[in-house]
Amino acid sequence: MSELTTKQDRFVEEYVNDFNASRAAISAGYSEKTARSIASELLTKPDIRSAIKLHLDKLSTETFINREMILTGLLKEAMDRGERSTSAARVNAWDKLAKVSGLYLDVQVTTTVDDIIRDITASNAANRNGLLPKDNCRMPPLKIDAQGEYY
Repeated sequence: MSELTTKQDRFVEEYVNDFNASRAAISAGYSEKTARSIASELLTKPDIRSAIKLHLDKLSTETFINREMILTGLLKEAMDRGERSTSAARVNAWDKLAKVSGLYLDVQVTTTVDDIIRDITASNAANRNGLLPKDNCRMPPLKIDAQGEYY
């Protein structure tokens, strides 16, 4: 992976804040007139996509809530028999624990970072009230080569 320019690095930082590519391009210092096309172009570059993925991975490891905390909370809810506990909450917690543990063989987790980015981007585009075309922030799916690099 080659080094990103200062503008490209700034674009990545701004993009992961709200997944609005045009706004990220403007904040990174690109022209407002060309922000939409530049943003679209940047999101197709393998180095940019890898940087976004790395930045998102870093953010997820820095967040206060981690996998262990979530599983512990679900287990506590599943085992809780206190006066505020309900059977529906316990069943729901057990159901989620079973899914995370892979007990439902017919259910396969298929959500990827690309899916999340695409959903957020589509939502942002829909919320812009027609200021920009809705497809200006579409991010093509990440692809991984044999060496594990994104392209």
